[in-house]
Amino acid sequence: MAPAAAHAAEAIVSSIDVDSMPPFWRRKNGILLYFLLTSSLLASAALGIDGSMTNGMQVLTSWQDRFGNPTGAKLGFFGAANSIGGVIPFIFLSWISDKSSRRLPTALGSVVVITGVIIEFFATSLNMYVGGKIVLGVGSSLIQMGAPVLVTELSHPKERVQVTTFYNTSIVLGYVIGAWATFGCYRIDSQWSWRLPTLIQIIPSAYQFCLIWFCPESPRWLISNGHLQEARDILVKYHGECDTNSALVNLEIVEIQTAISKEAEENMSWKDFFSSRANLKRLFLCFCTALFSQSSGNLLVSNYLTQILKSTSLKTEYEITLVNGMVTLWQYIVAIFVALIIDRFRRRVFFLTGSGGVLVTFIVWTIAAQRYLEHDSIIAGRVVIACIFFFTTFYTFAWTNLIVTYPLEIVTLRMRAKTWAFVLLTIQVASIFGGYVNPIGLDSIGWKFYIYYCIWVLIVFLTVYSFFVETAGPSLEELAYLFDGDDMKQKLAETIEEKKEQVQLAEYVEVEGKSA
Repeated sequence: MAPAAAHAAEAIVSSIDVDSMPPFWRRKNGILLYFLLTSSLLASAALGIDGSMTNGMQVLTSWQDRFGNPTGAKLGFFGAANSIGGVIPFIFLSWISDKSSRRLPTALGSVVVITGVIIEFFATSLNMYVGGKIVLGVGSSLIQMGAPVLVTELSHPKERVQVTTFYNTSIVLGYVIGAWATFGCYRIDSQWSWRLPTLIQIIPSAYQFCLIWFCPESPRWLISNGHLQEARDILVKYHGECDTNSALVNLEIVEIQTAISKEAEENMSWKDFFSSRANLKRLFLCFCTALFSQSSGNLLVSNYLTQILKSTSLKTEYEITLVNGMVTLWQYIVAIFVALIIDRFRRRVFFLTGSGGVLVTFIVWTIAAQRYLEHDSIIAGRVVIACIFFFTTFYTFAWTNLIVTYPLEIVTLRMRAKTWAFVLLTIQVASIFGGYVNPIGLDSIGWKFYIYYCIWVLIVFLTVYSFFVETAGPSLEELAYLFDGDDMKQKLAETIEEKKEQVQLAEYVEVEGKSA
């Protein structure tokens, strides 16, 4: 029997009938909206390229010779450098997305990322290269403080879930670009074998910086800061197909204003946020989602796949860089597939199937790694390679896409930007730990290190099953009542019916007026 969390959203009936709306390519300005949002949808691409190159650099002879063949703790610091830089904005600039708009962090972050790449490109020592990765991490986090919130709040209700789920596929796209750039350049017999892939990281950030100025601002941010007419104009253009009397736009405005008024009445401070039982539940789920996404084995594959492949009978630069490229390409295909089917299944289906599959995969992976390393079984080595592909499939199914969608669904409007900053901070801290510890663990105890992952992923699966609430169905504003008890949900349902009647009445009056 499923726990109560599986039925959390059942009492919330959405007031917006998205099924009756045409798809974006048939709506006026629909294609334009999502083209402009690519300035935010590529937020994690540079981070993905950097993570993939953390893998690739470890097999390139030219890079190893130039930077002293780092291993153990040095390699761990190299792998964790990006996340170390990523923590800095959340300590000093957590307010920026709320105070200065959702777009500014992307513009600033793009410039910082480009600066970090230039430092890496001209690096003459490992410390200088690591310094460039730290700067790049600062810029990546700045971008992510505004970009996913803008995507969530600006997307049309019909595609909101798919688009926010698609958001984090850009980090996997970055993995693909970095891996195949390394594969294509490893034959170059000079320092350009690592410098050219490094330079590629500039491309997505330069694209973001140029396009973000043309992207509209979040209507929710505008209304909360007193710019109602500007917000309405944006919603009319991109959601209402330029119809100033659009029923959808009127309903969205009412919902946003109602949510803002409710939270303004509560006058919620950070102290209130932590002292509220409902918000502690939200915070717990956000923390778990962030932590589990970075501690379920993804950092092994994204940052240290080279070390793993060297223990599966693959030895040459060609073999390792080729498999690295194939793994990232497969992960990207799965990520796109999940984004396409996200609305066909409930959120818990993805979380449970993915985390359960990762658990089974790690058990098989551990056994195969032991058989290869201690008994020199070539078949077992090939099984490890197969497990890497199965792992990326299940991990992507659960965490890659929903790390953005799920936390932003379960928090309220006023806390959305701050909570997202908390989620990203948790991700960065977990990444620092995993990025530093993984190479040390692999180097020190070999295959036995995978036993830890078997135990931890079991804990992840049990936590997801017991506590992760279902969020599929309601709109963002309606999900604000998710933890407020049955009475509030019932009151919301009644309010929604009243809104529907008001909107229907307005439409009827408009039609009668035109016919007269």
